[in-house]
Amino acid sequence: MSAFHGFPELPGPEEIPFCKLNEVYCCANSRYGNISTFTNSTRSHPVINVTRDIHHHRTTDENISMYIDVEDNLLKKITSVWYKQGFLEALAVAADPSVNRESQALAYAASYVLKVANVFSAFRYFLQPHLKDIGPKIVANYSRTRNWGNAPIKCIAWHPHTTKMAVATVDDNVRIYCSEVAFVSTLKCKAQGHVSSLSWRPFSASELAVGCEQGVIVWTVDPNSMFTKPSSSNAVVLKRPGHSPVTDVSWSPNGDLLISCSGADTSMLIWDVSMETAVPLRRVAGGGIIFARWSFDASKVFAATSSIIFRVWDTKRWKPDRWCARGNHVVAACWGPSDILLFAAKGEPMVYALTNTGLMSGGLFTCVNISLLGL
Repeated sequence: MSAFHGFPELPGPEEIPFCKLNEVYCCANSRYGNISTFTNSTRSHPVINVTRDIHHHRTTDENISMYIDVEDNLLKKITSVWYKQGFLEALAVAADPSVNRESQALAYAASYVLKVANVFSAFRYFLQPHLKDIGPKIVANYSRTRNWGNAPIKCIAWHPHTTKMAVATVDDNVRIYCSEVAFVSTLKCKAQGHVSSLSWRPFSASELAVGCEQGVIVWTVDPNSMFTKPSSSNAVVLKRPGHSPVTDVSWSPNGDLLISCSGADTSMLIWDVSMETAVPLRRVAGGGIIFARWSFDASKVFAATSSIIFRVWDTKRWKPDRWCARGNHVVAACWGPSDILLFAAKGEPMVYALTNTGLMSGGLFTCVNISLLGL
């Protein structure tokens, strides 16, 4: 029997549910509907407007060409490319005859070394296909925000205890909206680029974890402060070699531990933020960890990989149970009462459930087939 037996009918194609009142879902037109039509409980909530002035284009490799190139000598070119893009790109510059006209011997040697490096890289990608994409491409591939690279809002996070919301916009600024104050705080520092995820620390009104390309940035924002742009001294940057870009951050329900995940790393890190130390939970199979979810009582952690493999960790022993989704990797998951786990896989019109007893006896079953609901 479906776990959604007796579930209310879904809204029409032009409607969305705005709220649930007395066990009834209130739906209205997705473009013109207003929640104030049904209830006044959100009257004190902050009003969020994403205006055009925050959509200024970020300086990336795509718009470097607008600047006038300065002709440098070969050594300076190679050094600059090595510093900005890495060793292999520097080898490619040295081996390019259109760039390296000064030393044929160097071009020949660089070309030979580059071929050897490409062979090793191809073998490495065969063993670890999740490493083919680098940097923001990994976030774009596994982000739960549609068109993450160009979306006006990259991610949002409600505070678990107060009427406060963090919003990461396309310019990689994080804005804090609060019902108690009229001004909006903007969080930004040099290391905060390509923001992928946000997570408020439970039982704290001021700490926010931001997952980005370089690692995790934990901001401490005084709710009583009148500064709209806190300085970088209010931020702690947590990073480890090989653990970037960070694709997801998640605080434990008690607020004592922070999990960070990276699609390029087969380990997820358990951070003690006060000590700025991390313990890796490493498993080889499955590829990079793209996101994690704590259960309500913090006894279990769900971890999705870039392949069909996902794991459920027991936080008492820190040992995982390994599972496989059908067809593709898991794109969304949430915990319910009694440690019931709901999740969905990419391209699958199904919502699956994993019961508490099923963690040991294989209790995986289909809850609902979305394709049969006429969506």
